[in-house]
Amino acid sequence: MIKLSPGAETLARKIQSLGLATPSFHVVLGSGFKDSLEGGGLPESFKIRGEMNFREVDGLHPSTAPGHAGKYVFVENSRHGKSGILQVGRLHGYEGLEPRQVVQTVMVSRELGVQDYYITNAAGGMDPAHRTGDVMIITDQINLTGRNPLFGSNPQKADGTEWGPRFQDLTLLFDGELRTQLKAQLQKGALKIHEGVYMGVLGPAFETPAEIRFFQRVGCHAVGMSTVWETIALKHSGARICALSLISNLAAGLALGKDGRPEELDHFAILDACKTSSVGILRGILQTAEARWGS
Repeated sequence: MIKLSPGAETLARKIQSLGLATPSFHVVLGSGFKDSLEGGGLPESFKIRGEMNFREVDGLHPSTAPGHAGKYVFVENSRHGKSGILQVGRLHGYEGLEPRQVVQTVMVSRELGVQDYYITNAAGGMDPAHRTGDVMIITDQINLTGRNPLFGSNPQKADGTEWGPRFQDLTLLFDGELRTQLKAQLQKGALKIHEGVYMGVLGPAFETPAEIRFFQRVGCHAVGMSTVWETIALKHSGARICALSLISNLAAGLALGKDGRPEELDHFAILDACKTSSVGILRGILQTAEARWGS
């Protein structure tokens, strides 16, 4: 019998109590996605079977960021009898948490054998082609937080074995097959799709216009305050990862007001701008997961 951490055991008991199979995928719904479930983001073939707050899972911290509910929603597909986890909200380093505390929200499900991870975030667009509501599928990332979830002793499972190698290669961080399949599903909707490099920063202050110009010069296309720790930890564990950014605003200094001066960024206005696109993105992710199970 596989030994689990207390958090994974808590999650496993909840899943068993709902009569669900071990989930085959886990979706992280970041900023701007909290209303996507109620807004029509759930395809007809998926049903909500239950939910669980981070506070109920041993070892997890509650989410304190606005727009992040901090809970797991368990869904089941009526056509295939398979299940998945929708993580509504996430943890961030700027909440005063260490990288390993942040990634625990995805690693507890990884302990149960979940293989496919779809990571979303709301990000500031730095590409001239970006418009609010567009989607950028992440092809690569830069971790500028100065922190890493693999720092310290090599992460171990509950039984003491190491999750992965001491020096993890990140060349193929994002799974090409998942990315291609998700892009095809999203293109069926009304969403404008881009691909590009994501810059992860610590936050919580938004970036300065000078920082944005710097990020553009080093080849980045969107910037946000999440994702990079989760993807590193999951890759180290052997998971398959696909990630995307919902372009919720143009990055600092790029949006100009009527007076020609740069507009200031407002977190709550950003959340509101995400609503319509977040529904289409969630539907596309769930349709991708279903398509992978076959007809």
